Amino acid sequence: MDIFQVGTSLEAMYIYLAAAALAVTRLTAMMSIMPAFTRLGVTGILQAGIALALSLPLLPLLADTIGSEPITTGRIAFLLLKEAAIGAVLGLVLGIPIWAAEAAGDILDLQRGSSFAGLIDPSSTSETTVTGTLLAVAIVALFFATGGLPLVLRTVYDSYSIWPANSFAPIFSPETGRIVLSLLDDIMSMGLMLAVPIVLALLLADFSLALVARAAPHMHIFDLSLSVKNLLFIVMLVFYGAFLVSYMEYDLRWLLTAKDKLEAIGRVPPQ
Repeated sequence: MDIFQVGTSLEAMYIYLAAAALAVTRLTAMMSIMPAFTRLGVTGILQAGIALALSLPLLPLLADTIGSEPITTGRIAFLLLKEAAIGAVLGLVLGIPIWAAEAAGDILDLQRGSSFAGLIDPSSTSETTVTGTLLAVAIVALFFATGGLPLVLRTVYDSYSIWPANSFAPIFSPETGRIVLSLLDDIMSMGLMLAVPIVLALLLADFSLALVARAAPHMHIFDLSLSVKNLLFIVMLVFYGAFLVSYMEYDLRWLLTAKDKLEAIGRVPPQ
């Protein structure tokens, strides 16, 4: 093997290393934001290893894309920063159904008078509600059990057609701000849809206790209401699993529209 062949091999290896760095950066940033991975404690070397394994199908395409232009250290560093920002956007969009489940748990704890009870979430070192943590973990389990990961990978792979690895910045549409704010509406609407069955049952319990208080004004209904609503909440949770499964069907359908939302936020025009 002569010097020219050695130089060609080293250049090809450098291109593939740069492509791997870009792919791993986008996936790592997405996994650092998306609660489906943060809830499982996927961090550090484990996170990097999973990101590298999931990015292997992209390496030939990315190597061909970035190899068409001169590769410099400054260019690769800027592209890495851009890939991290895109990965964060992907994590925000794809994590909405799970955040909605956590919001539903917060609403339920507030409704049943247990919002003062909290847990320390080790993944974010912040205090969360008990039911919010329960629903978030349950949704994460159903997410992986019902095929949510392939849909996430499909969205990540499709994102390269919207924001290619060798482009420096997308062109944001005039509707970008409205679309980003509408993601908060999606969290609230999906959270309310999750919470409605139990909230209605708790409101019915409140209405029944109000009638009891009117019939027996000397009873301490407030002390009784907390016990009744929490007992009803526990009973409802037994039958709540079937509703969570149907919610996951809606969740997976929502993930199918994630690419459209990313396209609406901004895209790189074809050259």
